[in-house]
Amino acid sequence: MAIPNIKDGKRFSEDVYASKEEVKAIYNTSDIESVWDNILSYRYFYDAETDIQDTSNSHYKICLTRKLLGQAYSLQLKLSKDLVDFISLPSLLQGQFLLERQVTSLTHTAKANSISISSNTIRRMANNEIESIPGDLFILKAFNTAFKKASQLEKIELEDIETLNKLLSGMSEEDRVKYRNETNIDIINPLLEPNSEDIPSHLEHLLTFLKDNDIPLLLRALTIIYVFDYLRPFEYCNEATGALLSKAFLKVNGLGLVGFTLDFESIAYSQGQSFFARLKNVESSLDLTYFLQPTLAFLSMDENNAASLLKEYSIQALQNKQTSVNPTGEETLAPNEFKVEADPVSYALPSFPMSSNMNEIEATARKLKEVYPQLKKKQAHFYAGHCTVGLYYTIEQFKKEENTVYETARTSMEDLANRGFYRKEQIGKKFVYTPVPNEHNS
Repeated sequence: MAIPNIKDGKRFSEDVYASKEEVKAIYNTSDIESVWDNILSYRYFYDAETDIQDTSNSHYKICLTRKLLGQAYSLQLKLSKDLVDFISLPSLLQGQFLLERQVTSLTHTAKANSISISSNTIRRMANNEIESIPGDLFILKAFNTAFKKASQLEKIELEDIETLNKLLSGMSEEDRVKYRNETNIDIINPLLEPNSEDIPSHLEHLLTFLKDNDIPLLLRALTIIYVFDYLRPFEYCNEATGALLSKAFLKVNGLGLVGFTLDFESIAYSQGQSFFARLKNVESSLDLTYFLQPTLAFLSMDENNAASLLKEYSIQALQNKQTSVNPTGEETLAPNEFKVEADPVSYALPSFPMSSNMNEIEATARKLKEVYPQLKKKQAHFYAGHCTVGLYYTIEQFKKEENTVYETARTSMEDLANRGFYRKEQIGKKFVYTPVPNEHNS
Protein backbone atom coordinates (compact mmCIF):
# COMPACT_ATOMS: atom_id res chain seq x y z
CA MET A 1 0.00 0.00 0.00
CA ALA A 2 1.42 3.38 -1.05
CA ILE A 3 2.13 5.92 1.67
CA PRO A 4 0.13 9.13 1.12
CA ASN A 5 2.14 12.18 0.10
CA ILE A 6 1.52 14.61 2.95
CA LYS A 7 2.96 17.45 0.90
CA ASP A 8 0.08 17.21 -1.60
CA GLY A 9 -2.50 17.18 1.19
CA LYS A 10 -1.02 20.16 2.98
CA ARG A 11 -0.54 22.19 -0.20
CA PHE A 12 -4.13 21.80 -1.39
CA SER A 13 -5.83 21.79 2.02
CA GLU A 14 -3.88 24.25 4.17
CA ASP A 15 -2.30 26.67 1.72
CA VAL A 16 -5.49 26.70 -0.35
CA TYR A 17 -8.56 24.50 0.03
CA ALA A 18 -8.76 23.32 -3.57
CA SER A 19 -11.48 21.28 -5.23
CA LYS A 20 -10.69 18.38 -7.54
CA GLU A 21 -11.38 20.52 -10.59
CA GLU A 22 -9.08 23.23 -9.30
CA VAL A 23 -6.29 20.71 -8.76
CA LYS A 24 -6.76 19.50 -12.35
CA ALA A 25 -6.43 23.06 -13.56
CA ILE A 26 -3.29 23.63 -11.51
CA TYR A 27 -1.63 20.52 -12.96
CA ASN A 28 -3.21 21.13 -16.36
CA THR A 29 -4.26 17.49 -16.61
CA SER A 30 -7.27 15.35 -15.80
CA ASP A 31 -5.10 12.49 -14.52
CA ILE A 32 -4.69 13.51 -10.87
CA GLU A 33 -6.22 10.48 -9.10
CA SER A 34 -3.09 9.69 -7.09
CA VAL A 35 -2.70 13.34 -6.06
CA TRP A 36 -6.38 13.59 -5.15
CA ASP A 37 -6.13 10.40 -3.05
CA ASN A 38 -3.26 12.01 -1.16
CA ILE A 39 -5.36 15.11 -0.56
CA LEU A 40 -8.37 13.16 0.70
CA SER A 41 -6.12 11.05 2.94
CA TYR A 42 -4.71 14.21 4.50
CA ARG A 43 -8.15 15.75 4.97
CA TYR A 44 -9.52 12.58 6.55
CA PHE A 45 -7.66 13.31 9.78
CA TYR A 46 -9.29 16.74 10.06
CA ASP A 47 -12.83 15.90 8.92
CA ALA A 48 -15.68 16.52 11.36
CA GLU A 49 -19.12 15.15 10.53
CA THR A 50 -21.98 17.54 11.22
CA ASP A 51 -25.70 17.17 11.91
CA ILE A 52 -26.49 19.05 8.69
CA GLN A 53 -27.95 16.67 6.10
CA ASP A 54 -28.69 16.82 2.38
CA THR A 55 -31.84 15.62 0.58
CA SER A 56 -30.74 11.97 0.83
CA ASN A 57 -30.01 12.25 4.56
CA SER A 58 -26.26 12.12 4.05
CA HIS A 59 -24.26 14.22 6.51
CA TYR A 60 -22.18 17.22 5.56
CA LYS A 61 -18.67 17.50 6.96
CA ILE A 62 -16.24 20.31 7.77
CA CYS A 63 -12.52 19.79 7.31
CA LEU A 64 -11.11 21.51 10.39
CA THR A 65 -7.63 22.13 9.04
CA ARG A 66 -5.08 23.94 11.15
CA LYS A 67 -5.46 26.99 8.95
CA LEU A 68 -9.26 27.08 9.17
CA LEU A 69 -9.26 26.57 12.94
CA GLY A 70 -6.60 29.23 13.37
CA GLN A 71 -8.56 31.76 11.32
CA ALA A 72 -11.84 30.98 13.08
CA TYR A 73 -10.49 31.24 16.62
CA SER A 74 -8.36 34.27 15.76
CA LEU A 75 -11.43 36.10 14.47
CA GLN A 76 -13.39 35.10 17.57
CA LEU A 77 -10.66 36.54 19.80
CA LYS A 78 -10.63 39.78 17.81
CA LEU A 79 -14.39 40.09 18.16
CA SER A 80 -14.12 39.48 21.91
CA LYS A 81 -11.60 42.31 22.13
CA ASP A 82 -13.89 44.50 20.01
CA LEU A 83 -16.71 43.76 22.43
CA VAL A 84 -14.58 44.95 25.36
CA ASP A 85 -13.76 48.15 23.43
CA PHE A 86 -17.45 48.63 22.64
CA ILE A 87 -18.55 48.16 26.26
CA SER A 88 -15.96 50.70 27.42
CA LEU A 89 -17.48 53.42 25.20
CA PRO A 90 -19.98 55.94 26.58
CA SER A 91 -23.56 54.99 25.73
CA LEU A 92 -23.87 57.80 23.17
CA LEU A 93 -20.90 56.50 21.18
CA GLN A 94 -22.13 52.92 21.53
CA GLY A 95 -25.36 54.03 19.91
CA GLN A 96 -23.49 55.76 17.10
CA PHE A 97 -21.42 52.63 16.39
CA LEU A 98 -24.51 50.42 16.28
CA LEU A 99 -26.31 52.94 14.08
CA GLU A 100 -23.46 52.98 11.55
CA ARG A 101 -23.46 49.19 11.33
CA GLN A 102 -27.26 49.05 11.08
CA VAL A 103 -27.14 51.55 8.21
CA THR A 104 -24.69 49.21 6.44
CA SER A 105 -27.10 46.28 6.81
CA LEU A 106 -30.00 48.34 5.48
CA THR A 107 -27.87 49.56 2.58
CA HIS A 108 -27.01 46.00 1.54
CA THR A 109 -30.68 45.03 1.81
CA ALA A 110 -31.74 47.97 -0.36
CA LYS A 111 -29.16 47.07 -2.99
CA ALA A 112 -30.15 43.39 -2.99
CA ASN A 113 -33.77 44.38 -3.63
CA SER A 114 -32.92 47.05 -6.24
CA ILE A 115 -34.34 49.82 -4.03
CA SER A 116 -33.13 53.31 -4.89
CA ILE A 117 -32.76 55.27 -1.66
CA SER A 118 -30.43 57.95 -0.34
CA SER A 119 -27.98 57.26 2.47
CA ASN A 120 -29.62 60.03 4.49
CA THR A 121 -33.05 58.37 4.25
CA ILE A 122 -31.57 55.02 5.28
CA ARG A 123 -29.94 56.65 8.29
CA ARG A 124 -33.17 58.34 9.32
CA MET A 125 -35.04 55.06 8.92
CA ALA A 126 -32.50 53.24 11.08
CA ASN A 127 -32.84 55.98 13.67
CA ASN A 128 -36.66 55.78 13.66
CA GLU A 129 -36.94 59.34 12.41
CA ILE A 130 -39.45 58.69 9.61
CA GLU A 131 -43.06 58.58 10.72
CA SER A 132 -44.66 57.56 7.42
CA ILE A 133 -42.62 55.20 5.25
CA PRO A 134 -43.62 54.97 1.55
CA GLY A 135 -44.92 51.67 0.22
CA ASP A 136 -41.95 51.18 -2.08
CA LEU A 137 -39.73 50.99 1.01
CA PHE A 138 -41.83 48.24 2.59
CA ILE A 139 -39.00 45.68 2.39
CA LEU A 140 -36.60 47.99 4.22
CA LYS A 141 -39.17 48.83 6.87
CA ALA A 142 -39.79 45.12 7.50
CA PHE A 143 -36.06 44.41 7.59
CA ASN A 144 -35.50 47.24 10.06
CA THR A 145 -38.17 45.82 12.37
CA ALA A 146 -36.76 42.30 12.16
CA PHE A 147 -33.21 43.61 12.61
CA LYS A 148 -34.11 45.20 15.94
CA LYS A 149 -35.98 42.10 17.06
CA ALA A 150 -32.99 39.90 16.20
CA SER A 151 -30.67 42.15 18.20
CA GLN A 152 -32.85 41.57 21.26
CA LEU A 153 -32.99 37.76 21.09
CA GLU A 154 -31.61 35.88 24.08
CA LYS A 155 -31.87 32.38 22.57
CA ILE A 156 -32.10 30.64 19.20
CA GLU A 157 -35.00 28.24 18.91
CA LEU A 158 -37.44 27.37 16.15
CA GLU A 159 -40.00 29.92 17.28
CA ASP A 160 -37.33 32.64 17.15
CA ILE A 161 -36.46 31.70 13.55
CA GLU A 162 -40.16 31.81 12.65
CA THR A 163 -40.59 35.20 14.33
CA LEU A 164 -37.75 36.73 12.32
CA ASN A 165 -39.21 35.45 9.06
CA LYS A 166 -42.69 36.75 9.93
CA LEU A 167 -41.34 40.23 10.64
CA LEU A 168 -39.25 40.22 7.46
CA SER A 169 -42.36 39.25 5.51
CA GLY A 170 -44.28 42.19 6.97
CA MET A 171 -46.37 40.08 9.29
CA SER A 172 -46.90 40.46 13.02
CA GLU A 173 -45.39 38.12 15.58
CA GLU A 174 -48.87 36.70 16.24
CA ASP A 175 -49.42 35.65 12.60
CA ARG A 176 -48.84 32.13 11.38
CA VAL A 177 -45.50 31.72 9.62
CA LYS A 178 -45.61 30.76 5.94
CA TYR A 179 -43.44 27.77 5.13
CA ARG A 180 -43.09 26.88 1.47
CA ASN A 181 -45.50 24.07 0.62
CA GLU A 182 -43.87 22.84 -2.58
CA THR A 183 -40.51 22.52 -4.28
CA ASN A 184 -39.66 25.59 -6.31
CA ILE A 185 -37.39 25.97 -9.30
CA ASP A 186 -34.89 28.74 -8.71
CA ILE A 187 -33.24 29.90 -11.93
CA ILE A 188 -30.33 31.46 -10.00
CA ASN A 189 -29.81 29.12 -7.05
CA PRO A 190 -29.00 25.61 -8.40
CA LEU A 191 -29.06 23.80 -5.05
CA LEU A 192 -31.60 21.00 -4.61
CA GLU A 193 -34.41 21.82 -2.21
CA PRO A 194 -35.55 19.13 0.22
CA ASN A 195 -39.22 18.23 -0.01
CA SER A 196 -41.44 20.66 1.85
CA GLU A 197 -42.53 17.98 4.35
CA ASP A 198 -38.88 17.52 5.34
CA ILE A 199 -38.33 21.17 6.27
CA PRO A 200 -39.03 20.70 10.03
CA SER A 201 -36.46 17.92 10.34
CA HIS A 202 -33.81 19.94 8.51
CA LEU A 203 -34.39 22.91 10.81
CA GLU A 204 -34.06 20.60 13.80
CA HIS A 205 -30.77 19.33 12.37
CA LEU A 206 -29.60 22.93 12.10
CA LEU A 207 -30.56 23.73 15.69
CA THR A 208 -28.72 20.62 16.89
CA PHE A 209 -25.66 21.58 14.86
CA LEU A 210 -25.65 25.08 16.38
CA LYS A 211 -25.13 23.48 19.81
CA ASP A 212 -22.03 21.55 18.67
CA ASN A 213 -19.26 23.28 20.60
CA ASP A 214 -16.59 21.22 18.82
CA ILE A 215 -17.18 23.44 15.77
CA PRO A 216 -15.89 27.04 16.10
CA LEU A 217 -18.59 29.64 16.67
CA LEU A 218 -17.95 31.58 13.45
CA LEU A 219 -18.16 28.43 11.32
CA ARG A 220 -21.51 27.50 12.84
CA ALA A 221 -22.84 31.00 12.17
CA LEU A 222 -21.74 30.87 8.53
CA THR A 223 -23.25 27.42 8.05
CA ILE A 224 -26.66 28.96 8.76
CA ILE A 225 -26.35 30.91 5.50
CA TYR A 226 -25.62 27.74 3.51
CA VAL A 227 -28.54 25.85 5.10
CA PHE A 228 -30.97 28.62 4.17
CA ASP A 229 -29.56 28.62 0.63
CA TYR A 230 -30.43 24.96 0.03
CA LEU A 231 -33.38 24.48 2.38
CA ARG A 232 -35.28 27.68 1.52
CA PRO A 233 -37.76 26.83 4.29
CA PHE A 234 -40.07 29.81 4.07
CA GLU A 235 -42.23 31.21 1.33
CA TYR A 236 -40.46 34.58 1.52
CA CYS A 237 -37.27 36.26 2.76
CA ASN A 238 -35.06 33.20 3.29
CA GLU A 239 -31.79 35.04 2.61
CA ALA A 240 -32.54 37.86 5.04
CA THR A 241 -33.77 35.37 7.65
CA GLY A 242 -30.51 33.45 7.42
CA ALA A 243 -28.45 36.63 7.72
CA LEU A 244 -30.28 37.89 10.81
CA LEU A 245 -30.21 34.43 12.39
CA SER A 246 -26.41 34.27 11.91
CA LYS A 247 -26.01 37.67 13.54
CA ALA A 248 -28.29 36.77 16.45
CA PHE A 249 -26.48 33.46 16.94
CA LEU A 250 -23.18 35.24 17.55
CA LYS A 251 -24.86 37.76 19.80
CA VAL A 252 -26.43 35.18 22.13
CA ASN A 253 -23.27 33.06 22.23
CA GLY A 254 -20.95 35.55 23.85
CA LEU A 255 -20.00 38.06 21.16
CA GLY A 256 -22.77 40.49 22.05
CA LEU A 257 -23.87 43.35 19.85
CA VAL A 258 -20.45 43.56 18.19
CA GLY A 259 -20.89 40.03 16.85
CA PHE A 260 -24.40 40.96 15.80
CA THR A 261 -23.12 43.77 13.59
CA LEU A 262 -20.97 41.53 11.35
CA ASP A 263 -21.93 41.73 7.68
CA PHE A 264 -23.70 38.43 7.00
CA GLU A 265 -26.04 40.23 4.63
CA SER A 266 -23.45 40.54 1.86
CA ILE A 267 -22.91 36.78 1.96
CA ALA A 268 -26.59 35.87 2.17
CA TYR A 269 -27.57 38.18 -0.69
CA SER A 270 -24.83 36.93 -3.04
CA GLN A 271 -26.19 36.15 -6.49
CA GLY A 272 -23.01 35.66 -8.51
CA GLN A 273 -22.45 32.67 -10.75
CA SER A 274 -19.11 31.84 -9.11
CA PHE A 275 -20.75 31.97 -5.66
CA PHE A 276 -23.40 29.41 -6.58
CA ALA A 277 -20.84 27.30 -8.42
CA ARG A 278 -18.98 27.03 -5.12
CA LEU A 279 -22.20 26.13 -3.31
CA LYS A 280 -22.89 23.43 -5.90
CA ASN A 281 -19.44 22.04 -5.22
CA VAL A 282 -20.31 21.91 -1.52
CA GLU A 283 -23.52 20.06 -2.33
CA SER A 284 -21.81 17.46 -4.53
CA SER A 285 -18.91 16.86 -2.14
CA LEU A 286 -20.86 17.29 1.13
CA ASP A 287 -17.87 19.38 2.27
CA LEU A 288 -18.91 22.69 3.84
CA THR A 289 -15.29 23.85 3.93
CA TYR A 290 -15.50 25.05 0.33
CA PHE A 291 -18.10 27.56 1.49
CA LEU A 292 -16.69 28.35 4.93
CA GLN A 293 -13.10 29.17 3.96
CA PRO A 294 -13.82 32.18 1.68
CA THR A 295 -16.77 33.51 3.68
CA LEU A 296 -14.75 33.40 6.90
CA ALA A 297 -12.09 35.48 5.15
CA PHE A 298 -14.80 37.99 4.19
CA LEU A 299 -16.00 38.25 7.80
CA SER A 300 -12.42 38.84 8.90
CA MET A 301 -12.18 41.83 6.56
CA ASP A 302 -15.48 43.17 7.87
CA GLU A 303 -14.22 42.83 11.44
CA ASN A 304 -11.33 45.10 10.43
CA ASN A 305 -13.90 47.72 9.41
CA ALA A 306 -15.74 47.39 12.72
CA ALA A 307 -12.49 47.53 14.72
CA SER A 308 -11.39 50.68 12.88
CA LEU A 309 -14.71 52.35 13.63
CA LEU A 310 -14.46 51.37 17.30
CA LYS A 311 -10.95 52.80 17.42
CA GLU A 312 -12.22 56.14 16.11
CA TYR A 313 -14.93 56.24 18.75
CA SER A 314 -12.46 55.24 21.47
CA ILE A 315 -10.22 58.16 20.48
CA GLN A 316 -13.23 60.45 20.49
CA ALA A 317 -14.25 59.22 23.95
CA LEU A 318 -10.73 59.84 25.25
CA GLN A 319 -10.69 63.36 23.85
CA ASN A 320 -14.09 64.09 25.36
CA LYS A 321 -12.87 62.76 28.70
CA GLN A 322 -9.78 64.96 28.59
CA THR A 323 -11.97 68.04 28.28
CA SER A 324 -12.80 69.22 31.78
CA VAL A 325 -13.69 72.37 33.70
CA ASN A 326 -11.09 74.01 35.97
CA PRO A 327 -11.94 75.62 39.35
CA THR A 328 -12.48 79.02 37.72
CA GLY A 329 -15.22 77.57 35.55
CA GLU A 330 -13.26 77.94 32.31
CA GLU A 331 -13.17 75.15 29.79
CA THR A 332 -9.92 73.18 29.63
CA LEU A 333 -9.12 71.44 26.36
CA ALA A 334 -6.90 68.45 25.64
CA PRO A 335 -3.56 69.37 24.02
CA ASN A 336 -4.65 68.29 20.55
CA GLU A 337 -7.92 70.20 20.66
CA PHE A 338 -8.53 73.83 19.87
CA LYS A 339 -11.40 76.16 20.41
CA VAL A 340 -12.93 78.14 17.57
CA GLU A 341 -13.68 81.69 18.58
CA ALA A 342 -17.16 82.38 17.25
CA ASP A 343 -18.41 85.87 16.55
CA PRO A 344 -20.93 87.16 19.14
CA VAL A 345 -23.97 86.50 16.99
CA SER A 346 -23.23 82.77 16.93
CA TYR A 347 -24.25 82.45 20.55
CA ALA A 348 -27.75 83.40 19.50
CA LEU A 349 -27.99 80.39 17.20
CA PRO A 350 -31.51 78.95 17.32
CA SER A 351 -31.74 75.50 18.88
CA PHE A 352 -32.71 73.41 15.86
CA PRO A 353 -33.30 69.75 16.76
CA MET A 354 -32.72 67.05 14.13
CA SER A 355 -36.00 66.78 12.25
CA SER A 356 -37.45 63.64 10.66
CA ASN A 357 -39.48 65.71 8.26
CA MET A 358 -37.76 66.97 5.11
CA ASN A 359 -40.23 69.85 4.80
CA GLU A 360 -39.29 70.99 8.30
CA ILE A 361 -35.59 70.85 7.44
CA GLU A 362 -36.21 72.96 4.33
CA ALA A 363 -38.20 75.47 6.37
CA THR A 364 -35.45 75.63 8.98
CA ALA A 365 -32.84 76.17 6.26
CA ARG A 366 -34.83 79.07 4.84
CA LYS A 367 -35.07 80.62 8.31
CA LEU A 368 -31.32 80.26 8.74
CA LYS A 369 -30.73 82.07 5.45
CA GLU A 370 -32.90 84.94 6.68
CA VAL A 371 -30.87 85.23 9.90
CA TYR A 372 -27.50 84.53 8.26
CA PRO A 373 -27.72 85.66 4.60
CA GLN A 374 -23.98 85.08 4.20
CA LEU A 375 -24.56 81.31 4.33
CA LYS A 376 -24.82 79.38 1.09
CA LYS A 377 -28.00 77.41 0.48
CA LYS A 378 -26.35 74.01 0.90
CA GLN A 379 -24.63 75.10 4.10
CA ALA A 380 -27.94 76.16 5.61
CA HIS A 381 -29.65 72.96 4.44
CA PHE A 382 -26.92 70.71 5.85
CA TYR A 383 -26.79 72.48 9.20
CA ALA A 384 -30.59 72.41 9.54
CA GLY A 385 -30.53 68.62 9.43
CA HIS A 386 -27.28 68.12 11.32
CA CYS A 387 -27.30 70.31 14.39
CA THR A 388 -27.92 67.91 17.27
CA VAL A 389 -25.62 68.93 20.12
CA GLY A 390 -23.33 66.05 21.09
CA LEU A 391 -23.23 64.41 17.65
CA TYR A 392 -20.34 64.60 15.20
CA TYR A 393 -20.54 65.18 11.45
CA THR A 394 -17.99 64.81 8.67
CA ILE A 395 -16.98 66.42 5.39
CA GLU A 396 -17.88 63.16 3.65
CA GLN A 397 -21.45 63.44 4.96
CA PHE A 398 -21.75 66.95 3.54
CA LYS A 399 -20.33 65.76 0.21
CA LYS A 400 -22.79 62.88 -0.12
CA GLU A 401 -25.91 64.50 1.25
CA GLU A 402 -25.52 67.85 -0.48
CA ASN A 403 -24.19 66.27 -3.68
CA THR A 404 -21.00 68.31 -3.94
CA VAL A 405 -17.35 67.65 -4.71
CA TYR A 406 -15.06 67.08 -1.75
CA GLU A 407 -13.37 70.48 -1.87
CA THR A 408 -16.71 72.30 -1.79
CA ALA A 409 -17.80 70.18 1.15
CA ARG A 410 -14.54 70.86 2.98
CA THR A 411 -14.63 74.63 2.53
CA SER A 412 -18.34 74.72 3.45
CA MET A 413 -17.76 72.87 6.73
CA GLU A 414 -14.67 75.01 7.48
CA ASP A 415 -16.73 78.16 6.95
CA LEU A 416 -19.52 76.88 9.20
CA ALA A 417 -16.93 76.16 11.89
CA ASN A 418 -15.29 79.56 11.53
CA ARG A 419 -18.70 81.24 11.91
CA GLY A 420 -19.31 79.33 15.14
CA PHE A 421 -21.94 76.87 13.95
CA TYR A 422 -19.66 73.89 14.57
CA ARG A 423 -16.58 73.17 16.66
CA LYS A 424 -13.89 71.42 14.61
CA GLU A 425 -12.09 68.50 16.27
CA GLN A 426 -9.50 66.02 15.08
CA ILE A 427 -9.88 62.25 15.60
CA GLY A 428 -6.83 60.42 14.35
CA LYS A 429 -6.19 61.80 10.88
CA LYS A 430 -9.78 62.88 10.31
CA PHE A 431 -11.57 66.12 11.22
CA VAL A 432 -15.11 66.02 12.58
CA TYR A 433 -17.54 68.82 13.40
CA THR A 434 -19.88 69.04 16.37
CA PRO A 435 -22.58 71.73 16.80
CA VAL A 436 -21.84 74.55 19.22
CA PRO A 437 -24.74 74.88 21.72
CA ASN A 438 -26.36 78.25 22.10
CA GLU A 439 -26.01 80.03 25.42
CA HIS A 440 -29.45 78.90 26.59
CA ASN A 441 -28.46 75.25 26.26
CA SER A 442 -24.89 75.47 27.55
